[in-house]
Amino acid sequence: MNRFAIPAFAVAALLTIAPAGAQQATVITDPAAAPSGKYSVHPDHTQVVFSIFHMGISPYMGSFGRATGTLDFDSKTPEKSAVSVDIDMTSTSTASEEIRNQLLSASVFDTTKFPKASFKSTSIRKTSENTGDITGDLTLHGVTKPVTLHARFHGMAQNMSNGAARLGFSATAELKRSDFGLTFMRWAPMVDDSVDLLIEAEFVQDKK
Repeated sequence: MNRFAIPAFAVAALLTIAPAGAQQATVITDPAAAPSGKYSVHPDHTQVVFSIFHMGISPYMGSFGRATGTLDFDSKTPEKSAVSVDIDMTSTSTASEEIRNQLLSASVFDTTKFPKASFKSTSIRKTSENTGDITGDLTLHGVTKPVTLHARFHGMAQNMSNGAARLGFSATAELKRSDFGLTFMRWAPMVDDSVDLLIEAEFVQDKK
């Protein structure tokens, strides 16, 4: 007998308990049906991915993985919503440890002096039922500039344990790193000045 084979009674037991363990939350894709109120960033399901061209021939990608922040969500009038997020710049992750250390150093992000970046919305413009442009102030490397995020609402689901709503969004933006004083290798053919951002965020309803 194969010692890795699962006995028939064990299979039957797994089939009996699987439906409860595999229960799926209902996803609602209409933002107007989601609960209004205060939400907090879910740090385990939020990340910012950056992409920048290397030598004009290939994009190099990295990410920031530790975010905190809040969302005041108005489902009936999304334009009245507001979002504020902080990113821990020391959470920078790349495929190369050497490049990561360079990004953290004083020549680039200078995370000792500027340990976090922040975004605070100033206006929101609805562009379709599930999309909108979020304009706000981005503070990076000690410099604050207006940036517009092109956001999409993916859906809402309720936490199976406490009933709290979760909202999922994606957003994209393009910025010039030189606007924020990040000029390392800017004029060499090595690293482009334009940076593409992809933000994947999940917010959890604050339950009292």
